[in-house]
Amino acid sequence: MSDQFRSEPFESRLAKISLRNPLLPAWLARRLLAPGEEITYVRGPRRSPGWERYVTHPVLALAAVGVGIVWFWIARGIESLTENPESGLATLAVFAAVGLVLATVFVLGLASGHFTRLVVTDRRMFIVQGREVFRSWGIDRLPASLIRYGLPGDERRSPTVDLDALQTMLGGSSDQFSNAKTILAFGKHLDRIKARGDDPTRPQQG
Repeated sequence: MSDQFRSEPFESRLAKISLRNPLLPAWLARRLLAPGEEITYVRGPRRSPGWERYVTHPVLALAAVGVGIVWFWIARGIESLTENPESGLATLAVFAAVGLVLATVFVLGLASGHFTRLVVTDRRMFIVQGREVFRSWGIDRLPASLIRYGLPGDERRSPTVDLDALQTMLGGSSDQFSNAKTILAFGKHLDRIKARGDDPTRPQQG
């Protein structure tokens, strides 16, 4: 990474990150990355539509609750104006409001599950679902087979994630598109490797 890039403002770097890694929208990078943290690899859904940031935001559920309350008060007002409190309109509004809230929660869960990404930076590897980090590993917490170091004389000798080894663990595909099931299964596999102290490149005994 050039010194010129490092000296640029954080917002400017985010714009370039977004162009280089279209799978991680700039608004999500702004939310998740620490100042100075640099993306090296992203794997996730094929498309990153502009409306993603809205259907994965928890405020959507709060908005549904607000709409439900408005429906209820409108129904109560109509019953008062018509002097017919037994019409059941308010009860219908309550059921409709509950249905709206449940549908909104379903949409939030579905959208967050679909927009699942594996992100690798110069400091860590993490899985993000929707707009929240689901699981994270520091570079020093990854298996040795996933780590590589700079060559002797290289100014940057700090460890980084070996992207070739990572892609092999993810199935060998060279593209950056994966569904949520594949990414979450990889996260569980990585945790099992760390728990056992195994090396995924070590031949298994029969």
